[in-house]
Amino acid sequence: MSARIQRRQFLKWLGAGGAVAALNTASIAAAFAAAPEGSFAPAIAANRDPVWLALSRFGFGVTPELYAEVRDIGPHAWLEQQLDYENIDDSALEARLEPYAEVIYENSFVVGERYRGMRGQVMRQFFGAWLLRSLYSRRQLYERMVHFWSDHFSVYMAKDVVWLLKIDDDRDVIRPHALGRFREILGADAHSPAMLFYLDQIESNHTAPNENYARELMELHTLGVNGGYTEQDVKEVARALTGWSINGRREADRSGFRFRPRLHDDGEKIVLGQVIPAGGGVEDGEMVLDILAQHPSTAQFIATKLARRFVSDFPPQALIDQIAAAYTETDGDIRAMLRVIINSDHFWNAPPKFRRPYEYIASGLRALGYDYNRTPDQFVRLVNPVLEALGHLPFMWPAPNGYPDVGAYWQSNFLMRWNVALAIATGVGGRLRPNPEALIALMEADGVPLELEPVLGWLARYLWGRDWTDEERDITLNFAQQAPEGGEQQIAYGLALLMTAPAYQYK
Repeated sequence: MSARIQRRQFLKWLGAGGAVAALNTASIAAAFAAAPEGSFAPAIAANRDPVWLALSRFGFGVTPELYAEVRDIGPHAWLEQQLDYENIDDSALEARLEPYAEVIYENSFVVGERYRGMRGQVMRQFFGAWLLRSLYSRRQLYERMVHFWSDHFSVYMAKDVVWLLKIDDDRDVIRPHALGRFREILGADAHSPAMLFYLDQIESNHTAPNENYARELMELHTLGVNGGYTEQDVKEVARALTGWSINGRREADRSGFRFRPRLHDDGEKIVLGQVIPAGGGVEDGEMVLDILAQHPSTAQFIATKLARRFVSDFPPQALIDQIAAAYTETDGDIRAMLRVIINSDHFWNAPPKFRRPYEYIASGLRALGYDYNRTPDQFVRLVNPVLEALGHLPFMWPAPNGYPDVGAYWQSNFLMRWNVALAIATGVGGRLRPNPEALIALMEADGVPLELEPVLGWLARYLWGRDWTDEERDITLNFAQQAPEGGEQQIAYGLALLMTAPAYQYK
């Protein structure tokens, strides 16, 4: 196909939608099976576009507009802008969130009364706002950190009233502190009704201290499982936190934190060798949080999790130590720790990292310019079942350790991921369509002829973060040219192969 493509035809091809019924995972599998070994591999440092890397690791993937912007200013400059998220205008996103306002901006028990008996609708709206922020926020690094801390301080929304309390937790705990200091977000979470209810802290009292929250506070939130605490430390922390509870339905702030002195163990405690004097009341718990936040094991644990999230499943100890040093030197400043990563060769030379299902879907929708203008409920009804089937519906991980952050856990559902990629590449169920106008504008700015080979070659670099090889080019073109109705489906076929390729499964 060498003739110049008319713009109108290009738009039709990229929005081929339901017309590509013959395109299926069997044909995709056959194409990859015929490829030489090593073909369609993910980008590595030697051939990877640093703009793509920054947008894929610290954002939810490329968009045509953002790709052009970051190429112009450079990835380091963009990342510094992202760290200063308060000065990034996100008013366009706020306008998109208006249909969700009665859920995401209201006190959770007000929401519960307004939507009595409509739990599913509330959760869909909450999930919908979460997804829109990933797709359309200009504060991409900030949203990434919201996801990071939501995994770190994970709660299970399906447990009793946590489905309501998490609304407040997201708005009042995670988002205000996502790029602050660790002690601040740790303290906010320790006062979060969602967390205190989820981990049974509200049942704890001086006659029967409940150890669930105390244990997870040390094992999952601060020190780590090998952080040097003992079973006696767990018991002492549980004692220090007795009386930390939440308000009931009859109290004014029905979803707020409440310290109940009569339930508190007011005796002396010893935590990690440090004495908490008797009679401290609610300050016993605050002292525990100070002790844990200042502990060297916490610096190492948080540094390891950040390096794992943004660099590799098995990050180098040298980088972890540098991040931990920044934690210690800055009193847990989250931005300072991220700057260590951003300025490290370990990041820019990082190995490929497998995309978790949520970001796989979000990155595909962003890359092709999807813009869903139906009601919020309809949007989420399309996406949520897919996330649920892939095992990555937000806030639905039952255990308190959050969704796994290593690729090995997620690499058993390729067939479903391929089906997702096919749907995104060709139009989701006929109800969502790619919006190729911005893609075309960027291609034209790059001098790309609107012909099959140069268009697909450009899309390969845009989606994979590297140029395709000669073998990959030949296989992709051959696959695209098998489209049963010829030219008007060829780009859709080629795009589907690019988005199901191993190179696109990674970031």
